[in-house]
Amino acid sequence: MNNIEVISQIEKLCGSTTLLENGWHHFVYHHLHYVNIPDCKNGMIRISIPHICKDSEYGRNRLEEVVNETNREVKYIKVMILENGSISLNYDHKISEGDNASELVAHMIKTLYSASEYLMYKLKAE
Repeated sequence: MNNIEVISQIEKLCGSTTLLENGWHHFVYHHLHYVNIPDCKNGMIRISIPHICKDSEYGRNRLEEVVNETNREVKYIKVMILENGSISLNYDHKISEGDNASELVAHMIKTLYSASEYLMYKLKAE
């Protein structure tokens, strides 16, 4: 599996992608903006939701609690609080022989979407 196959599968699931100057591809799934960050040298795929919300919208302690809980409870994804205050979700996958691009890409995108919903639900719960 190579990045061309990954982009093809993203386009089948989400419509068009936009190639960014840094070689990443931007796309939208439902209402969320994603990027595909290829790392062909290391045989990795990263799909990310680079911004789900700002840290300033929530109390720091509550935010850290929910980020840690999401990282424990939702498999495959990693939620991070970036230096600029954005909350980002990432799914990294090491490419293996026999990976099915269609299944893998769909799983990555849908898992990120579910994780974002879980995170936002927890943040908004009192």
